[in-house]
This record gives sequence, structure tokens and C-alpha cells, in this order.
Amino acid sequence: MASTIEAEAQGSEAARTLTAKVTDAFRDSGALRAFLPRELGGDELEPAALVELVEEVARQDGSAGWCFGMNGIITGICASRLSDAGLERVYGTGDPERILMAGGFPPQGRAVREGDRWRVSADMRFGSGILHADFVACTTLEIVDDRPVMDGTIPRMRTFVVPREDVRITENWEVAGLEATGSCDYHLDDQLLPDETSFVSSAASARRGPSLYGLPIQSVASAPHAGFALGVGRRALEEIAEHAGWRQRLASRSRLAERGAFQQAYARARTRLDAARSLALSRFAALRAAGATAEGVTARERADLTAATTFAYESAMEAARTAFRAAGAAALYRNNRLQRCLRDIEAGAQHLVPSDESWERAGQYWLGLGESPML
Repeated sequence: MASTIEAEAQGSEAARTLTAKVTDAFRDSGALRAFLPRELGGDELEPAALVELVEEVARQDGSAGWCFGMNGIITGICASRLSDAGLERVYGTGDPERILMAGGFPPQGRAVREGDRWRVSADMRFGSGILHADFVACTTLEIVDDRPVMDGTIPRMRTFVVPREDVRITENWEVAGLEATGSCDYHLDDQLLPDETSFVSSAASARRGPSLYGLPIQSVASAPHAGFALGVGRRALEEIAEHAGWRQRLASRSRLAERGAFQQAYARARTRLDAARSLALSRFAALRAAGATAEGVTARERADLTAATTFAYESAMEAARTAFRAAGAAALYRNNRLQRCLRDIEAGAQHLVPSDESWERAGQYWLGLGESPML
């Protein structure tokens, strides 16, 4: 897919969504099998391998890597949790490896049961890839008597898989980074939806793909995040290393590669990104290994993984900032790869997954202060 993603990157940004050539490449290449349960003919790759796959797509273009990873993992999670009747209704006679789902799992609406259907109202944000998706995962809280239904200490969340044409989209994606992801707002306006195309997403209840989707959803969903960050950071360092051999700043007597200040900054950024990659891959491997034990995944694995994913983002941001700064004024132009790397990683880092609160959740557990519900 690399040549197509590279060639279409600027066109995708101009359209504020991935071009059809890119999404066709996703579907035609068979790469989406990586996220699918084996019961649907997928490869159901282990989390560390998903990190590496998304990393390579993001290395070509951050927006493409973001959508490939997020849409792929959302599709896989939904395919693993829908009932057999729901699966038949969604996939029908279609090819599972060609279907893409957008949306997400934070609850942003309410669902009230009416017989064998649900009345759903929701105003949702950040539907990455929604303009090229086939279906949208819309997550709500189950409501009875105007109150959320509780599963222990947390509200019960129900996710509906809805055809994209049945979702109202507000095309408001006017942003500074990840411009080609089309992460628009989307809405369900007091709609009656069938029960079979929904599932409880606040509980671990994978019907298919147990080796991957039997793991905690939040931990599995961190794999494309880590891959995205590492890919964008790697591309930024590759770009500036290539430029350094010939670029000479106006006030400098030496090429960039010959300047000691740049050599130090580049070496630090590269080493930190390499360390972040090694840590992330080891943490995702540990997640998979823990999932195969009788005890299963514990708070320790989840805390370690949360910190490693956040570290990957911060290391990639350092790499992109170092490269952008070293390139000088030439990097200001929109067609410069370094500018896109900087914008994309800064935009991605605004997500909840690599936020400052992620460090707090990991630190809280490591310091013996209990386990955060968001861990």
C-alpha cells in the first residue's frame, strides 16, 4: 500500500478524508485481515504485530495510519462481540475483510429498550474515518427510568453497529493535524435500532477471536495508538536525516549533519524513540502472554501498557519537534513532510489514551494507591 498512501497524502489532506484510492488499497491488499477474528477468515494478529503493522502505514502518512489502525481495531472488536444474528445482519454475504467501521466506545448517548429494539439518541464526536466507513460503532449508556443501568460500580455501556447512511454526520473537521482522518461529529436522532446489532461493551464478552479480543478492550485499542505514534516519529527522523546531508542553514558554515548541536539532538531523539518502540513491543507481548494464563491480564499489565503507549507518543513528539526545528523555515510549507509529521503527532497526542492522566493512572497503581477505573 505504501506507494498509494504516499502519493495520495496531500490529496487526502485537501479532501479532509482519505481518498478512495487509499481506502481501496486498505481493502484490496488484504491487510485488514490483521484485525479480524480467525472465525471470520482473519489473521487475528497478536497486539505487538498490530503495533508494527500500523507503524508502517503511519510512516507513509499519519492520517492513513490513524484511520487504518482505529478503523481496523473497531471493526475487529465489533466482529468479536456481535451475536451470530447481528453478524449476519451486518456482514450478510459481504466479504468481512473489506468492511470498515468508524466510531468508538466512549459512551456519548442514551439507549432505552422498547420491546426487541432500542430507542437511541446520541451526539458523538471524533468519528475518525467516518466518511469512508461502511458502518459506525455508536456507544451509549443503557437507561431505565432516566437513570443509567449499573454493572457493579460502572454504568452499562451498549454499542450499536449502524450503517453509515443511517447516521447523521456533521462535516466539521477543520483542524490543524490529522486533517485527512475526517474525524467528524456524528449523531443518532431518536432512532429505533434492532437489539441484535448491538452488544454490551462495558464487559469482556468476546464471542470470537479470544486470543486478541478476549483481552481488555482498552489495552487492545492501545496497539494502533502506539503504532501510529512510532510510525510518525520514525518518518520525521528519516526525513531530517536525509535532509541533513545537504541542508545548510543561512547563518551556518556547515551542513546540518556536521553541526554538533544537531548531532546531539538527533542522537537523543532517535535513541529515545528506539527505546520507546522496544518498551511498547515488550509490553504488548506481555499483555498477550498474560492473557494466555489462568490468572489473565492484571492491573499490572494494564498499567505497564498505559505508560508504554504514552511514552511512545511523547518520544515521537520529541522526534518530530527536533526534526522540524532543525529543518528551518523550509519546513513551514504544507507540502513538507516534516510539517505534516509535527501536526499529526501533536493532534494524535490530544487523545485521551496518551494524556497526562495516563501517567497518573499508571503512577497511582505503581504507588499502591489502587486501580483507576480508566486503567
